[in-house]
Amino acid sequence: MCFRRSCVPVIGTLMSPLAAILPQTQGGDCLQAGIAYINPVPEHCRLAIRFQFSFVEGKTTMHPVVSRTVRLMVACAALAWTQAQADTVVLSNGDRLTGRVLLMDAGKLVLETGYAGEVTIKWDQVAQLETDDPMALRMPGLPVDYEARLEPTDEPGMAQSVEGWKKYEVALGDIERIVRPHPLLGDWSLDGSFDLAGNITRAANDTKDMLFALDTQARHGWWRHNLKLDYARKEQDDVVRTHNYGGRYALDRFLSEKMFVQGRVRYNKDYIENLTHQTQFGVGPGYQFWDNELGAFSLSGLLAHTRYRYRNDGDAEFQALGVGWNYTRYFGGRQWQLFTNGDAYRPLGNDANYSLNAELGMRYNVTNWASLYTKVSQHTVSGAVEDLNETRYSMGLGVTW
Repeated sequence: MCFRRSCVPVIGTLMSPLAAILPQTQGGDCLQAGIAYINPVPEHCRLAIRFQFSFVEGKTTMHPVVSRTVRLMVACAALAWTQAQADTVVLSNGDRLTGRVLLMDAGKLVLETGYAGEVTIKWDQVAQLETDDPMALRMPGLPVDYEARLEPTDEPGMAQSVEGWKKYEVALGDIERIVRPHPLLGDWSLDGSFDLAGNITRAANDTKDMLFALDTQARHGWWRHNLKLDYARKEQDDVVRTHNYGGRYALDRFLSEKMFVQGRVRYNKDYIENLTHQTQFGVGPGYQFWDNELGAFSLSGLLAHTRYRYRNDGDAEFQALGVGWNYTRYFGGRQWQLFTNGDAYRPLGNDANYSLNAELGMRYNVTNWASLYTKVSQHTVSGAVEDLNETRYSMGLGVTW
């Protein structure tokens, strides 16, 4: 497009002030302008945003005011492009939020924003959803590893799943889960913590203590994996007073949103006590009472096979009935966390009265990955060949994910 200085067009709003400051040209000179638009453009950036000036005859330089104007327009363009790249959530009341969709699960959509951090939205209040990147979706009739972008439609409560060139209209209410896929994890969701505590005292009685615990959970489709490991060693005057480790793995298969079947195995090894080995295999039904942004609570009833091995008194094997639990509650905008988990068993015979493995603690999240924690752990075997009663207090640093 070629036009003289007096023919600068009006774009969006009046640009006569811009025409007044364009450089003067000789007669016959001609200004060529290339104009690019970005849509949507922010309210304060309704002017064209890119100008390329060239002259057929003569030489000129851009006026300083024009230069500043162009730089401002380029900045507005970058802002508009950033906004255009964000995921968009439209609520049923018409409010529009932009950010990065992290997860939708248990009826809650988590949106990461630059202005309010992570925002949790009730899924039934979402009228439209648009994602720039493919998301892992779970809903009836779709394969487990299905990934697609979501685009809005004219009808509230509906969306288009875009997979390559294919588009399918889906109801938002039918979507059970949305996960931002990871190159390695896919639609797996992973969370957990690693806690470490240590103490070295040089005094009349020298002590060395070391404790660590790993607790992690992974979900994939209708399956949930739970892994817990712990280790403890305490010395006083070069004499080992406590030295043991243990682990627990539980696999849950959900039959519905709340009901699941659980299988779990627990193993404990002690280098000091007479009861050196404890092994348990359990299976039974479970129920997830809730699992949302404020916490989670589940119970499971278990029929277990238990085996004890003693240092000096042989072995003992018996069947037991038990209950397992896992409870988490967040406070203060998820900065504080109260948690307890464990299991308790009652033997069907006379081999023992009961056994208990449990912990109760509080965690303070300093950042989104670093935390301080304090907890008490209880490990009890009562009524066996030799009783075991260990209470462990710990306080230290944690890493969460």
